Amino acid sequence: MKVGIQPFTISELDEPLEAKLDRIARAGFEGVELGTDGNTDAVHEKLIEHGLEVSSIGTTPDELENDLDAHVAAAEDFDTGDVVAMWIDPEHFETRERVEATAERLTDLADRVAEHGLQLNYHNHAHEFTDLGETTGYELLVEEAEGVKFELDAGWAGTGGATPAALLRDIADHVTLVHVKDMNFETGEFVTFGEGDLDVEGVVSAARDADVEWLLFENDEPTDPVAEPAHASVTLDRYTDHYC
Repeated sequence: MKVGIQPFTISELDEPLEAKLDRIARAGFEGVELGTDGNTDAVHEKLIEHGLEVSSIGTTPDELENDLDAHVAAAEDFDTGDVVAMWIDPEHFETRERVEATAERLTDLADRVAEHGLQLNYHNHAHEFTDLGETTGYELLVEEAEGVKFELDAGWAGTGGATPAALLRDIADHVTLVHVKDMNFETGEFVTFGEGDLDVEGVVSAARDADVEWLLFENDEPTDPVAEPAHASVTLDRYTDHYC
């Protein structure tokens, strides 16, 4: 299991992605999650310079449907097999029927990317965890979406009412990537890594047992986007040694 970062964490820094990759490497991360817009010669040069890997390609279902070729090319160029659908609007999780329709859409996309040797993953927020009686929207999606793996965002899962480490163990066979994001689960506020409600040690342990490929640190609204990645890297190192 490797430790990387979602560069959205430092999106507020007014500098090109190449400079951000310098920061990411100095912080001790092994890789990054990028979009197709990062597939440039300058970015590839920085990745090679620092020995950084690309864990996955972050995108949306609409973008995948509209330009599959660009995603296939980026995945090949970045040497990754994982494509992640990062967002589907909340209304698609309000009822069982809507979740089933969403699962059907993702299943179709998974089939399309699989034809190119790629794996589709879905990244959650909090709104997938709607109460559907005996299950939640998220759990139903995991059950119904065939051929789809999941990038579990532990922070958003906790905010949605789940216990992240327990959920990860329950759906271990379906998860390939984990976003480790610390939050106040009651308010939905982002907090400095290790200071919120996320059971970091428990999530890392569950991820290790599930043979998760990548832990990816993320903070949507860091107090200090310069210091936060390094702090998170050191914190995660206590539980992973970055080579677990």
